[in-house]
Amino acid sequence: MRTSEIAAISVRFYQASHIRYSPHFRGDRIADTFETGKRVALVVNKELRILILEDNASDVVLINRELRQSGLAFRSIRVETREAFMRELQEDHPPDLIFSDHGLPAFNGFAALALAQLKCPEIPFIFVTGSAQEEMAVETFKKGATDFVLKGRLSNLAPAVQRALQLVEERARRREAEQAFQKSEERYRQLVEMCPDALLVQSDDRIVFANTAAARLLGAGRVEQLIGKPLKEIVRPDYWEMMQQRLRQLREEGTTFFWKSAQSRVQRLQGDAAVVPFIEEKFVRLDNQVVDVEVAAAPLTFENRPAVQIIARDITHRKRATE
Repeated sequence: MRTSEIAAISVRFYQASHIRYSPHFRGDRIADTFETGKRVALVVNKELRILILEDNASDVVLINRELRQSGLAFRSIRVETREAFMRELQEDHPPDLIFSDHGLPAFNGFAALALAQLKCPEIPFIFVTGSAQEEMAVETFKKGATDFVLKGRLSNLAPAVQRALQLVEERARRREAEQAFQKSEERYRQLVEMCPDALLVQSDDRIVFANTAAARLLGAGRVEQLIGKPLKEIVRPDYWEMMQQRLRQLREEGTTFFWKSAQSRVQRLQGDAAVVPFIEEKFVRLDNQVVDVEVAAAPLTFENRPAVQIIARDITHRKRATE
């Protein structure tokens, strides 16, 4: 297999990840490493630790020379056996990158890749091998390797390192975003639980979320008693048709107003701001007692499905006081 074909496989792999590559090293800075429509810069603010699984010491000398010529600050550690490889992975300071030949007398690259994915899946694993077989190159990516570089084309190693470091950076940013989202979601749930009004989310005419105030309003001992219950069961029958019509309008028109059917009662505030007042309804508790409520609603997406958020406020005492 020609080296150009091996390179083409690598390029196709990264194109499938929607990342365009533009190589350039400058000292300890890897600049313009990847582009997703704009230029970006990745700063390596530490000396990289590279673990090299290789039985040929002269090949490691060539690898080190190639990387130093590119301006990368690093130190490499060469190992040949499974035991030495595992020992380096279990160090207090694991490697930042792993290079591996494919075939060694006592160990092989695919076995090393499997161990690395088990012990430290976040560390980029790059095959640096003399084998130019197309099947091996394809299998490399199928098994989860980060890149594939031929020893006869070590000029491709620095760009492969660039790609690997950028992938690490992207994964770190993604993890941070996911953690921030989880914290935000937890704060939202805490606010919902602190809300004195009943809050329900209904999707496909069933309750899929409720706060503690909703359980209290509807006479449920636990929130779980409400989850999955048809919304129809908590609305008094003579109010259900009107409720259903409003919910249908809300879903179909996607209005940010509360009840579209109450449009004639929209109150204009400063500028173009609009507020729809709460609408009086009658809910039925789990013990079949009827409770007077005023209700407002708004469309939202809940767990990737269209839904409606309903806020209900108990006005039974207020109604009795005015009678």
